Amino acid sequence: MVAMKSRLRQIVHFVRRKNSRILRICMIVLLITLIFIGLHQGSDYIEIDLLSNISYLNDYKTDSNGTVTFDPSKVRNVLKLTMDEIRRLSPQGEIDRTRGKDCRIGDIQIELSHDLDRISRNGLLKCVELQNSAKDKLRDLHRAFLDTMKDKIMPRFHKEMYVGNGIVFVAGGKFTMHVMPAIKAIRANAGGDIPVEIMIPPENTGESSFCDNVLPLLDPSGLTRCVFMETLFDSTTLGSVKGYQLKALALLASSFRKTLLLDADNYVVNPIDKMFDCPIFDEFGLALWPDYWRRLHHPGIYDIAGIEVDTTKRIRYSVDNVSPPERYKVNDFSKVPFHDLDGTIPDGSTESGQLLVDKHKHLDTIILSLYYNYNGPSYYYPLLGQGFAGEGDKDTFAFAARALSANGIPRNYYQVKAPVRPMGYWANKKDEVKILSEDKISADEQSFRGVAMIQHDLNADFEAYKKARQELYSKPMEELQTLREKTFLSEVSADFTDIDKAFWQEQRKNGYDIKNFLSFFKQVPASFIHSHLPKYDPWEYAASEDMMFDGRKTMSHHEDEPNFKPTHHGHFRMYNDDFPKLTNYDLELSNWLCFQKYVCQENGYKNFNYLVHKVEKQQGGHKALEHMCDYINKRVEMLRATTWEGSKIM
Repeated sequence: MVAMKSRLRQIVHFVRRKNSRILRICMIVLLITLIFIGLHQGSDYIEIDLLSNISYLNDYKTDSNGTVTFDPSKVRNVLKLTMDEIRRLSPQGEIDRTRGKDCRIGDIQIELSHDLDRISRNGLLKCVELQNSAKDKLRDLHRAFLDTMKDKIMPRFHKEMYVGNGIVFVAGGKFTMHVMPAIKAIRANAGGDIPVEIMIPPENTGESSFCDNVLPLLDPSGLTRCVFMETLFDSTTLGSVKGYQLKALALLASSFRKTLLLDADNYVVNPIDKMFDCPIFDEFGLALWPDYWRRLHHPGIYDIAGIEVDTTKRIRYSVDNVSPPERYKVNDFSKVPFHDLDGTIPDGSTESGQLLVDKHKHLDTIILSLYYNYNGPSYYYPLLGQGFAGEGDKDTFAFAARALSANGIPRNYYQVKAPVRPMGYWANKKDEVKILSEDKISADEQSFRGVAMIQHDLNADFEAYKKARQELYSKPMEELQTLREKTFLSEVSADFTDIDKAFWQEQRKNGYDIKNFLSFFKQVPASFIHSHLPKYDPWEYAASEDMMFDGRKTMSHHEDEPNFKPTHHGHFRMYNDDFPKLTNYDLELSNWLCFQKYVCQENGYKNFNYLVHKVEKQQGGHKALEHMCDYINKRVEMLRATTWEGSKIM
């Protein structure tokens, strides 16, 4: 920079001596060009392409010849090899989950702006203790698995066997009850003819009645099918995985190339057919959605995965990775949130109720996430979540992509920026009964009952992100460039460092507020309603009589009040009046109509292994079945009476 400025002074001196108008014009053009170059050389805010055009060609040699199709027997063999290697290179024992007495972390929301030293590097190290010996062992095994995956596993995985677009659920047992209305929601709202595969775990082989009898009626298109995982996995593998671990297995076992993995209690409420081919997904091949919270990953897990973190360079503020860091500059890096530092995984944490992946680009990411999930309960879950909200598979996919990138295999992803929002209703704090507009109840007696999570459209989110980047990054950088040009032309000896310092001091006078960044995403439409608290389980709803003004649940909270009388009677909706602004699909009514039609008519319960066990193998089961169907019928009656004009119902 000093040499360049010296050369510029020589040019200006030459122009003045010649006193030539033409030369002056030429030199000014040259000056502006050189200043533009200098601005970018002398700044940390170098413009980058939003779409990086990183090559995602096959990084692995394969023994494939010609076209390969989805062959269950070959899939079974390569999945067995994968699981054998995962077991062979898995650590023994487990980490001590006991939190240190100085641990101050918790579920910290992404927009929180105070007490952030709790999630600094030092703050995150004060909770779960990772011994050096354990860290060394995990690092050696992790490195060995990466080598094995590259040399032994990936050459056996023929990417060509995964074709087309599709949606995958993991069902079985009570989850089949949840997924049934989810299929209805897809056919009503998703747009296009998107195939669906319902993966059935081995312990739920009794689901054949649902697959044979209900599914053809539920989805006459024939685009939905059951896949029994026992046909694709060996008994050793199936006996050693459960819960969250099944999701990564389901991704590998499904036949689709571009796969949307949905939790069984996650409902599509607006068109998503264009999501599979939108520019940001075409480029990166992995799209994730956010949770409410900032990341709590133990810093030691980055050492385990071979990820270098620059503890002296802050590159973002929570989820805001577009505002220049000079806007929120701090001098004490020891208090900066760890996941704002260069090399870490960006905030917020991931909510894995929905995940979109292109296996041709991220097959190794899925396999590595399976390694983390297999060893999740013993090591990786407590290191990723430190025992707080949503511990499980949710962060393993982002971490796998970051680990591969750090080890020489670029695997980028995009996480939706629009914050997840709660859906629910304002309730009486004591009994969780819905408060109606005419009810007189003090604010101290009220609480919000969140029953679902609203997740947003991928493509619209990326468009909003580009606008945020233009306004919050490109615009101030253009202003700084203009200031440098003007200052230089009036005073050749001006110091760019001083110019920059003065510029950012002026910018900081108005303070920094992450809400400015988040405001760009307020209009991004909803795609999914992850309705998980409670899940749509008609048996459990009826047993507790939840969502009723005068049900068992309500009365149980007033047992200490012998004269208590409910203000209202019957059922109430669990989504608030803003729901029709999200979608025209009456999700509640459609779901309960689905239960009424397929469960309560003509012994329909017999097609659901979960209900067969409840009804026929428990005392009083048939009476409870009658009560459940009565609950369903009355709930449908209320929902029909309260649906909005023009609503869509399936």
